[in-house]
Amino acid sequence: MIRLARLGFVAGAFFITMPRQGSAQVVVPPASEVPIPPKPKTDTTSKTDTLSKTDTVAAKVKADTIKAAFGRGVGPRTSDIGPQYSWNRAELFATGALTVADLLERVPWATSFRSGWLASPKFVAVNGEFGRVKIFYDGIELDNVDPRSGSLLDLNTVQLWTLESVSIERFANEIRVNLRSWRVDRTDPYTRTDILTGDENTNAYRGFYGKRFDNGAGLQLAGQQYSTRSVRLGGGGDALSFMIRTGIARKNWSFDAFEMRTNASRVLQPTFGNGLSLPPFQGNYDLGYLRAGFGNVDGGPWLQLIASTMQLSERSAHHDAASAASLHILPDTVDTLTHRNQFLITGGYFRGPLKFSASDRIRAFEGNTYHTTGARFEIGNAIGLVSLFGEKNFQTKTTVGDAVVQLTPLPFFSVSASFGKSVPDSSPIGASPAYLAGRFEAGVRLFRPWLIAGFVTRDTAVLKPLAVFDTAYTVRSVGRRNGYYAALRGPLYKDINVDVQGTMWDSAGFYQPRYQARSEINLVTSWLSRFPSGNLGLKVALVHDYRSSVVFPASTGDRSTSASGVVSALVEIRILRGVATYQVRNMFGDQYQIVPDFYMPRAISLYGLRWEFWN
Repeated sequence: MIRLARLGFVAGAFFITMPRQGSAQVVVPPASEVPIPPKPKTDTTSKTDTLSKTDTVAAKVKADTIKAAFGRGVGPRTSDIGPQYSWNRAELFATGALTVADLLERVPWATSFRSGWLASPKFVAVNGEFGRVKIFYDGIELDNVDPRSGSLLDLNTVQLWTLESVSIERFANEIRVNLRSWRVDRTDPYTRTDILTGDENTNAYRGFYGKRFDNGAGLQLAGQQYSTRSVRLGGGGDALSFMIRTGIARKNWSFDAFEMRTNASRVLQPTFGNGLSLPPFQGNYDLGYLRAGFGNVDGGPWLQLIASTMQLSERSAHHDAASAASLHILPDTVDTLTHRNQFLITGGYFRGPLKFSASDRIRAFEGNTYHTTGARFEIGNAIGLVSLFGEKNFQTKTTVGDAVVQLTPLPFFSVSASFGKSVPDSSPIGASPAYLAGRFEAGVRLFRPWLIAGFVTRDTAVLKPLAVFDTAYTVRSVGRRNGYYAALRGPLYKDINVDVQGTMWDSAGFYQPRYQARSEINLVTSWLSRFPSGNLGLKVALVHDYRSSVVFPASTGDRSTSASGVVSALVEIRILRGVATYQVRNMFGDQYQIVPDFYMPRAISLYGLRWEFWN
């Protein structure tokens, strides 16, 4: 059924060539948005005098109306002190982030790893542990379907440009990233064009079209093409992606079909040490689903049913032993075709401060079927939040429980605590033992920004290796790790904002720097005293990223990277509905490595225009 829907999507594309939930506290909105005014309303008022011919035609034009949204899932509340790690569509593009890994770099005790620029694989460790980041796309948990990455999901395969909102939940033992795909809700056609170009022969083009009809039906088409070439360091590549959605939504029910496909390629990225080179890659990633939703997401019971499929069809060039040895890569003699089906049944009740939901996630692949059942209970208001979550995974044979408590008894004081435990049904060789983690956080509001301090700890863990970069990286068992972090986040003075966070672990560990910090200061303004219409928006940001040396465990001897500090900047100017953007990463051209034996690019500038239209 899913494959038939996919064929229909491809044929259709050929021939046609929810507000974010508030947190349980009163917080300052994120300071990452170039202020954008709402879409102008259509004037449908009639005159009492005799209408001219032109006025008569104008009066017959249908007014733009808002239709019910696709999907019926209700997102969880977040428990962060101060500004939340959540972004709507306008805020998301204004951050300058190009991948999900870019967003996660803003979260304390999350450490990103990549070997190069846009086309390189990207992973994020939580307190030094990979596999503790879970990505949910419209409720579907994204599993890794690329054997080269082992069990780890390459975040470069997650298409950030297709999203409507991103919300990050920080549990004690993992980070959950909730992604909601772009949806349209207006009957006026919406179009948008993004054009970007820059260093390393980087070019990107995006196009969006969406429209809802009077009967609630809708059609969305979008595509992106990017390419980049690095003559000095290798690892360039390109990708052509498209998404299509069609369906119908009414007040208490909706049905939609969605397809997203990416045809990606990457050229050889040579090693500058004793490790392996990153081999070339060519393949298609597919994500498609059929979704039915029932109930009112604004309050009351709701139910959502999703049938989805994820697939990788790899067509990389073959390399026998001789050619592989000359390129310093592993021999590769067969193409790869992997796919997973996932079925999600989830429902719940939402009324005022109370949220309850339960789900059964069914995975079917390689002739086997596995269930993951879970439930979540939340109760919260402006003073506090209590969230309880439990999940039983019959594939990994583990039971996970998380509890989050957040209190804001005073407008200028807030505390938060999170506890998580993972218990395996058995202890097979190589499996993680019973796992206990905790996070404690307190914040004080200093006039406008929040000053936050916290402590995070986790039990003994078995670390998964970054085998995609080198098969010599090995599994290691490590003891308890503790980390201390501090942050200053929020408006600093008038339209000047600050987002500074740093983490110190008790000692340097595998995949974990001893010290890590990200500092951003930005100006976000509409300059209303000069432009009261709100037709101008400006954002200027300066960012500094620092990490101390990192050790990678390998069977041939541990490898390490040196400490690095990189300065980047972002400027965005909005005039009406057009946004001119310019960003430069590593502006001083420092030479550094994030993954051993692979050098990151020198200064890279990327600039262009985002322009949207309501017809």
